[in-house]
Amino acid sequence: MDTLVQKIISDATDEFSKDIVTFQENYGNRTTFEELNKDQLREKLWKTLFRYLSDNTQSFIHCNCLSTLRILSRDKTNLNELVTDEQINFILDKAALKDPDIKQQVSYNNVTTESLKLLCNLIFNSTKVHQVLPTTPCLLCLIKRMKDYNDATPQEIMFFDTRIIFLITALNTSTQQVVKTELNGDECLIKMLQSISTQCEQEKIIMINESRATLACEVLKTLFNLYMHSDNATEKEEKNKNLVSILYKLLLLKCEKEDDLQSNIVNLLIVVPYDCYSKIVPPAQGEHKHMFQGMDMSAVFVLLNFLDRKLNCKENLIGNLSPIVTVFVRLVKSERLIRKYARLQILPPLKDVMHRPEEGTTLRAKLCKLLTFPSTELRDLVAEFLFILCKENVSRMVKYTGYGNAAGMFANKGLLGPNKGKAAYSSESEDSETEEYLQLKEQINPVTGCFEHPKPSPLEGMTEEQKEYEALQLVGLIDALTKEGLVQPCRIGDDGKPKPIEHVLELQKQLPKQQYGRRDYDSE
Repeated sequence: MDTLVQKIISDATDEFSKDIVTFQENYGNRTTFEELNKDQLREKLWKTLFRYLSDNTQSFIHCNCLSTLRILSRDKTNLNELVTDEQINFILDKAALKDPDIKQQVSYNNVTTESLKLLCNLIFNSTKVHQVLPTTPCLLCLIKRMKDYNDATPQEIMFFDTRIIFLITALNTSTQQVVKTELNGDECLIKMLQSISTQCEQEKIIMINESRATLACEVLKTLFNLYMHSDNATEKEEKNKNLVSILYKLLLLKCEKEDDLQSNIVNLLIVVPYDCYSKIVPPAQGEHKHMFQGMDMSAVFVLLNFLDRKLNCKENLIGNLSPIVTVFVRLVKSERLIRKYARLQILPPLKDVMHRPEEGTTLRAKLCKLLTFPSTELRDLVAEFLFILCKENVSRMVKYTGYGNAAGMFANKGLLGPNKGKAAYSSESEDSETEEYLQLKEQINPVTGCFEHPKPSPLEGMTEEQKEYEALQLVGLIDALTKEGLVQPCRIGDDGKPKPIEHVLELQKQLPKQQYGRRDYDSE
């Protein structure tokens, strides 16, 4: 490589144009260039490329110069020192992002596109660039250009314009409110999503092509950056409701990058205000496959399928599941109809009482498995979701998940004692007990949440003296484990939370108050 680079640095124009093409062909897939660390080759090559770029008589090789710089800019080595303010302004000029006051028809070409790509790399790999750019007219020019997008605007230009805003707002968070509040950039981005949705509607397609889906994903990621730290109280309600209506339409589209598209929609749904969620369940038009009480639940059905797919992931469960479960917690909290529909899909009337709640491949089983997941973040999130589906009713939660699975959440919320508060939900019952459940109800173990055959008492055949001896032995074993710090016996305090005890004999005094009786379990 160093021989070719030496040649490029000292080339005449004709040879230079050929050699930089050779460089691109040979090293276009590289991300690091250790060979350039010696003899200041990196600095010399960088300056040579910008010398040709600044010469307007050499415009025929400008695109290749920018492509070569784009490849070099993947390597972070000395990038902050290499790029100068003058060079940043030069790239902005080539990308038509330098002067917001000049009203001109931009003729987009390969030079424009390559300049935008180079800017993306520089923003991502250079702290200097993503700090300097907000002090230039770049953001203002980008938003002005977005406002003028039309059907003739190349999709590639729209994509890299959006990516630049995404990268700046992600890496320099102080720009988020500038783009959103001062420049109203979110309105431009919402308009882009609206345009994609409208184009699909007009073409009467349900399969969105890859380029549109890729652009939509970039817009969704950028909107997430702008909304993630927003104060919902100051948001324009109509704008956000319109956004959720668009997200509803996008959720119904099929595409090759369906998982990416839906993941980005889910992330954005996390940060929109609660009072906008109603738009994701519009009135059903005529007979509808996913109609529920006159409303179109198609988008919620898609989200449930997305949840099911993420529950099947073998790796990074927290990263895969936290966003979609968070969205469902917000949806079922804000919209009663969504809660009722989701409950029918996840916790339908109980028929299978022969297996533990966590056994099987249903949504209920997969979620119940996570109630004992090592990560408290995911475990508590799933527990909260299921608890809301159960209308925050302890007995109902025990019925569907088993007391053993839900005990951790009950302890955290102070719901173990007799004075369990009830949440304010509608009195309309959603709990139809099936014949299968009613027949075996008395033999269902509330701890495991499933049917258990009657077992003989382990004390059967013992004399009273033997029973007393075994009880004292058990007390002694528990006391020894407690002193060694292996277990910590607790009693239930007045606040419904476990309280450590000093000696196991304290449990005997509190026994009547500590028991989680079947009467409480059965009363619904």
